[in-house]
Amino acid sequence: MSETHNTLDGSAIESIQGVLFDIDDTLVDLHSAAIEAFEKNTRQDLGELDATTHRRVALAFADDQAGAYERYMAGELTFLEQREVRLQHAYALVNAEPPRGEAYISWASIYEGDVRSHWRPFEDVLPHLAELREMGVPFGAVSNNIESYQRTKLEVAGLSEIKIVIGSDTAGAPKPNAAPFLAGCAQLGSSPERTLYVGDNRVNDYVGAKNAGLLAVLVDRGGIHEDFSGLRIRNLWDLAELIRTDSGRFRFSA
Repeated sequence: MSETHNTLDGSAIESIQGVLFDIDDTLVDLHSAAIEAFEKNTRQDLGELDATTHRRVALAFADDQAGAYERYMAGELTFLEQREVRLQHAYALVNAEPPRGEAYISWASIYEGDVRSHWRPFEDVLPHLAELREMGVPFGAVSNNIESYQRTKLEVAGLSEIKIVIGSDTAGAPKPNAAPFLAGCAQLGSSPERTLYVGDNRVNDYVGAKNAGLLAVLVDRGGIHEDFSGLRIRNLWDLAELIRTDSGRFRFSA
């Protein structure tokens, strides 16, 4: 088991009644899908770039170095507009002219089809969900995107067994607001203080869940949060191990 930082304070926890997951880059490898789709759909425009530079541009798009997605969540941009801002930022890194207007709409449509074709769960997800089912633990997902879009993503990725899905639209606010976390607990039928939230964003997921009264675990698949002082795991294999070995402090209701 990889190193984890801190443990849950079990003194006030009888048992965990349910688990809520973030979706993007916690359950579904959206980052890799975005890189693959971007590189495929920019070869004509950026074909003169060497592979290393092309990958750097793709990473800027996938990592949202433009900060556009938070503006989408804040209502400043539409979903298509945030993607266009990210595209423009990525192209600007190599002084290239991005598609605009109708050309961008066409690009975005083709990109959407390609990115969907690459939606996959991480290899630890299905085994972990199976383990939760065996323990009789209910689970669901809470995401910063439109619920219908995220349900489609889960279906395409082979995770349609996740029936409880809370989107920022159905909750009325995005994470880190407490509303989506509490809506997820209500759907699970679990109390917040006995619900575990698992996500990859230290503010939207970890801090948001903690502030809403949930227990929280940060999934750090890329090992980029070495300075994090809360409970951190590298993958869901680690979470399963933590459940089994945390001296009874990390227990589930049967």
